Amino acid sequence: MFHFLCKSILHHGRYAAALSSAHRLFSFQHSPSIITLRFFISTLENPNKQSFAASYLIIKFGFSPESALSASKHLNFKTPDNPDLVIHMFQHYGLSQEQIFKLVKKFPRVLSCKPEKTLLPKLKFFHSKGMSGNDIAHILCAHPCILNRSLENQIILNFNFLVSLLESNDKTIAAVKRYSPILYHKTDIYLKPCVDILEEYGVPQKHIATLVYRSPRSVMMSPNHLRRIVETVREIGCDPLKPHFTTAVMVMGILSKSGWERRLGVYKSWGWSEEDVLAAFIKEPWCMMTSDDKIMAVMDFLVNNMDCEPSFIAKKPYLLKPGLKTTFIPRASVVHFLLSERLIEKKPNLVTLFLCSEKMFLEKFVYGFEEAPQLLKLYNEKLNLSKMRGNVVVENC
Repeated sequence: MFHFLCKSILHHGRYAAALSSAHRLFSFQHSPSIITLRFFISTLENPNKQSFAASYLIIKFGFSPESALSASKHLNFKTPDNPDLVIHMFQHYGLSQEQIFKLVKKFPRVLSCKPEKTLLPKLKFFHSKGMSGNDIAHILCAHPCILNRSLENQIILNFNFLVSLLESNDKTIAAVKRYSPILYHKTDIYLKPCVDILEEYGVPQKHIATLVYRSPRSVMMSPNHLRRIVETVREIGCDPLKPHFTTAVMVMGILSKSGWERRLGVYKSWGWSEEDVLAAFIKEPWCMMTSDDKIMAVMDFLVNNMDCEPSFIAKKPYLLKPGLKTTFIPRASVVHFLLSERLIEKKPNLVTLFLCSEKMFLEKFVYGFEEAPQLLKLYNEKLNLSKMRGNVVVENC
């Protein structure tokens, strides 16, 4: 197939150097299709109609002819030299072929970047801070426009600001992976003013750091909007000195007004008052991020299977956190067996039962009984561990 292409190129007498280019192009794709070969020949026959860049995108990255022609309007290379160097540079810094494909598909212009001037300094910086190839790929694929931002005036300044706050390169990298724009928007637009507002309201720096680490988007909004959220959270009754304050800020920043009203309605359907909902939110802000379906399912289970009063759950909103199928049903099955066999006299405290670690649950409600093998079998059946994550070992009984 390749020899047929070469003869066609020579026959047309255009772009003698294209023979070398064609060899380098097809060396990256094991078996170019007839359509690909014809497109390449057509490019040589009609250089004003199709570009070399379009052929490159089709042959190396599997673009459709239409998408390749559209993307090639923004690419300015006429030989494989520059894009090949870009690919090699990414490979050198640990990006896999699949990751490079993903990046190019999302941001074809990366192939026209000046490797030594634009790419290399940024890749060197990322690598020097401890980023792996996977880290770099994750950040670039999520927000490739970071490659167009200033290294000295934006990326380095932001990274250093985050390190000073989080006190760790690893935590900074994790935050950047969660929301890459935190690395390239000027610090005086969002990041620093938002941090300043939280400090102004008395939020301890370690809690601010936790917020930035867990939810960097929370400090990448309009400072005026963040101030309104912080003021609302404080008016609800959250204490800025408590860890839950920043969690509440995070939730309020994510949840829309309609989303809040919808959750409020779900809780009210179980007899909670608006005051109950706000009190629960202060104790466990994530209760307002729980899906409507999960709220209904967990409330139904606790009320109808565990004889729990809705008012009790309102006072212990963290009971809504565990999974129905992964925690509530397996553990309740074990306890119901223990009660039915009179191995225990009364139902255990629900908070202890459902919120303790799996290790503690097994030690307290399984391994301490002679019927441990039977209990463990029941527990495993409900968890369906053989499919999910491997069985708990019976020999530990």
